[in-house]
Amino acid sequence: MRFDLYAQSDTGHVRNVNEDSFLSLDLSTVSPSASRDAFLLAVADGLGGHAGGAIASAMAVKILQTEGGDIDGNDPGAFLDGAFAKANRAIFARAVREPACAGMGTTMAAALIWEAKAHIANVGDSRVYLFRAGGLSRLTSDHSWAAEQRRRRLLSERQIRTSPFRAMITRSLGYAETVAVDLFDRTIAEGDILLLSTDGLHGILPEKRIARILETCSDPKAAGRTLIEEAKDAGGNDNITVVLAAALPGE
Repeated sequence: MRFDLYAQSDTGHVRNVNEDSFLSLDLSTVSPSASRDAFLLAVADGLGGHAGGAIASAMAVKILQTEGGDIDGNDPGAFLDGAFAKANRAIFARAVREPACAGMGTTMAAALIWEAKAHIANVGDSRVYLFRAGGLSRLTSDHSWAAEQRRRRLLSERQIRTSPFRAMITRSLGYAETVAVDLFDRTIAEGDILLLSTDGLHGILPEKRIARILETCSDPKAAGRTLIEEAKDAGGNDNITVVLAAALPGE
């Protein structure tokens, strides 16, 4: 099995600064133990103001990329957990050290593709989806106030949509000295597509529409461009980032 990748980020129509960052790394180019079809993918959405948010998301992705050079594949979950923890400590320390960065943080969702498995890690409300046989499944759970109210069924959808807390993130990298990371894995089959996105995409486009685009577009590049353009057409009120990995038959 081989993979066709595409990654793109767009500032959108409203924001002046793009606080999103992404990673689409072929691990065979940086790690001697990685196979030809091993990849490290991530999206991150910065929090805490224009400057701080952009710094935090860039730090998280850069640390994950640097750590990827030492991966051996023996324990992918431990690798992801360790890389997220390292990013969290670095962002927290910089926020404490530099007044201009006070309060900054970032979401991050990552997928390590290794030997036909996707090992996934998530903090915040950026997401990983699996598109398979025409259906789109959300693999990650949001760490947000709105998502927690829905899980607990404490408030109605109308109350959630109108609450001043609806956009509040409850878990992020850099907010505290330690962070809990969601970790799990999924087997990947030929024809599957992994989609990683920030909420500038999935907060605007319905999941049914995302699935339809993935089903009808001919390749990840066409799908990624269409997803971003439709999110912009629907308002584009946030930064929009997508990373796609399509599993193709082996050569």
